[in-house]
Amino acid sequence: MQFIDTHIHLQDYKTRSAPQVLAAAAAAGVRRVVCAAIREADWADVAALHEQNADTVIPAFGLHPWYLDDCRPGWETRLAQMLEKYPRALVGEAGLDRLKNPQPLPQKEIFAAQADLARQYGRPLLIHAVKAQEWLEDLWDRLPPKFVFHSFNGKKELLQKIVKTGGYVSLAPSISGRPGKEDMIAAVPAGRLLWETDGPYQGEPEQLPGLLQYVAGIRKSEAAELAATVYRNSEEFINVGK
Repeated sequence: MQFIDTHIHLQDYKTRSAPQVLAAAAAAGVRRVVCAAIREADWADVAALHEQNADTVIPAFGLHPWYLDDCRPGWETRLAQMLEKYPRALVGEAGLDRLKNPQPLPQKEIFAAQADLARQYGRPLLIHAVKAQEWLEDLWDRLPPKFVFHSFNGKKELLQKIVKTGGYVSLAPSISGRPGKEDMIAAVPAGRLLWETDGPYQGEPEQLPGLLQYVAGIRKSEAAELAATVYRNSEEFINVGK
């Protein structure tokens, strides 16, 4: 079985090097990973990881809502330049976090600007959203055609809105340690499901086969069939321009 880790932070590993992480991933059947930046200072590191591992590492450039104090004027222009230089790059990790910061601004403005760039350049958008469903109400039409709510563990109402709007949700290994999420996991349409690890924070690529077995058990699905479906979803999601 094959996997794509649609959200990892290779630049943030401390105890293992990126080559070690990628080697362990490959041994577990993980063919590619999307390496997501969280601040502008990450962009060069993520680009270098992509250049060193062009067949395996897909870059994503963005500004995470936890680190907006690091934003410098002109970031939109510089992000656009990165998207022009790296035509396979996604946008993210971007989003909204009401738990970490209860003030909507500048979170909404910066997120909306990143969503606009994703639409302009035809790139998928990686979304971080925590306790922010109300803030999203006037932003759904700003999202690009391809977007994913990463490490999803939200309510069914938000799941329904994501699916209705054409988005994906990704599950991380950490979901198996959160009680009461079985109904949500079962409710995700198979064609809208992705895998991720958010490594090194919520899992490791070599845990994806175990995540598959866990989710397949809840959904009462055949594991190989579910793996093939999610792999196709992932291919469709990361293939820019398709």
